[in-house]
Amino acid sequence: MNVKFDKETKKALKAEKDKCTGCRICMKNCPMLEQYCISPKQLLSKIDEDSMVDPIIPFSCASCGYCTQVCPEEVNLNKVFLKLRMSIVEMNDGIPQSINNKAVKFHQKSSFSKLFTTKIMGLQDNQARRVFFPGCSLTAYSPKLVMRTYNYLRKKVPNVGIMVNCCGKPTYSMGDMNTFKKYYSTVQKTFNTSFIEEVIVACQNCYHTISENSPNQKVISLWEMIAEVGIPDDKVGKGCSIDAVFAIHDPCPTRKNSEIHDSVRKITQKLDLNIKEMEFSRESTLCCGSGGMIGVTNKELALKQMKKRVNQTDEAYILSYCQECVESMKQGGKKSVHLLDFLFNDDMYFTKKFFQKNINTYKKWSNRYIAKVKVEKIKT
Repeated sequence: MNVKFDKETKKALKAEKDKCTGCRICMKNCPMLEQYCISPKQLLSKIDEDSMVDPIIPFSCASCGYCTQVCPEEVNLNKVFLKLRMSIVEMNDGIPQSINNKAVKFHQKSSFSKLFTTKIMGLQDNQARRVFFPGCSLTAYSPKLVMRTYNYLRKKVPNVGIMVNCCGKPTYSMGDMNTFKKYYSTVQKTFNTSFIEEVIVACQNCYHTISENSPNQKVISLWEMIAEVGIPDDKVGKGCSIDAVFAIHDPCPTRKNSEIHDSVRKITQKLDLNIKEMEFSRESTLCCGSGGMIGVTNKELALKQMKKRVNQTDEAYILSYCQECVESMKQGGKKSVHLLDFLFNDDMYFTKKFFQKNINTYKKWSNRYIAKVKVEKIKT
């Protein structure tokens, strides 16, 4: 059933529609356009004329930004579809029942509960006040990896604490701004209470969410930090003994962050890993299939994109520096691994299995609880 949206969103939609020439360049690698339209101009024109939209259309946008990257007129479909999501939620008293939101609501309610969150631990009383913010996905994958990363940062970076929490991006992506603001206010309150000046993030979604919503905190990628302080001494050149080539997948939230791309490649060079660039990389990277929460709202479309992305390389292994992307590459059918595995997962070198095993949902939540307990035991 089609739903209404507000006049402000209609105005924004019309502005992007008028810019669009109908060249269809964006359609080649967009996960959703080919399925729902002949061209984005045709799609936006119809939505504009009807003043209504089938919710599945905006809720199938991967929010990856590829369309704007390749568009000669810089048409921003991501902005339009996010505005549509927000307007739909606002005008229809929540996310429409036709859109699967139960998993997101459960994830977010749990993620911000006391059971899976901590205050900032490990800070000392001196001037520089930093916090390591590992994010949900990495914590769900491996508490051990999170703690080893943090312990390394403590050796290299003055006065850095750690905080287990979520940034709220899933709620934001669904367009539920009121709930997002409520959730994020708890994160900001924690920053303020501990007088945090700098946030070191391992997750690229956290990087942008915190950057956009915490103007008084400096946000730096973990990859920039490690590239600056250096990798562990025992890992320098460690990759030269690995008889495998790793195609590198850049997460789409880093599209505009060349400093992160460069830092990641500097780290892989220090490791001496055999890396192969994918055809669409860095600022031209493609969605892994999980962007914009389409893994929940449109599973069929998401899986199609996951398979498409992994098949854009002939290599058997894919390396990424976003845990959600690693998960997507696995679902797409390739062996996939996180960059932190090469830095702090010694078990991987021992077994010589340079890929992540599948982890069920129960184990992921169990890992998040274990991480919370470990962090709360940290002493200054």
